[in-house]
Amino acid sequence: MGNTISETDVKYQYYSRNLPHLFDIDKPVFITYRLKFTLPSSVMHELNRRKTEWFKEMQDLNEETKTQKTKHKDAVFFNWFDELITSSPETPQLLLRKDITDIISSAFRYHNDQRYKLLAYCIMPNHVHVLILPLRQASGEIFPLARITYTWKRYTTNQINALLGKNGSLWQQESYDHLVEDEIGLARIIEYILENPVKAGLVDNWKEWYGTWVREELM
Repeated sequence: MGNTISETDVKYQYYSRNLPHLFDIDKPVFITYRLKFTLPSSVMHELNRRKTEWFKEMQDLNEETKTQKTKHKDAVFFNWFDELITSSPETPQLLLRKDITDIISSAFRYHNDQRYKLLAYCIMPNHVHVLILPLRQASGEIFPLARITYTWKRYTTNQINALLGKNGSLWQQESYDHLVEDEIGLARIIEYILENPVKAGLVDNWKEWYGTWVREELM
């Protein structure tokens, strides 16, 4: 029998035809970081249970299948973690506030088209997803990703603390960074970002979520 093409494959092919050619020299980066809070034991328990089950299932697979599944392990574990911290009632929901969402959005947009091209973002109740294409400086070097994320976190921490009358760190120091290798991968990540609040049951359509944005030419 010949290979079949799923509706999902067709959708990704359509999206990729509408994307600019970003991959000749540089590649976009998908970044996720969250508020600073202690992970609830229920989240850690469920995450560890899923990981244990995943490794157990791997034992019965042939080597070729194991290799293929291992390539996607980090993405699978990331998706589980993202799902669990979103759905847990024990995690903070600070970023649901419109005024705080506006502060984070303005931080993303401030250096847009200067240090990076802002491609898409979604501000969830306790974490953010953002997709950028880092740009080159006058020296020819890519603007450092660590500097970009540090600037976002520093600015938003100062602004949000001033708004709330608090002080101290706001964001978890670590972040999840994923280099996007091709246009199909870019389309998948854009869909992941846009659909995140829908999958979390927060809205029925991504356009209803106030904290979601995507660059017009990527639609």
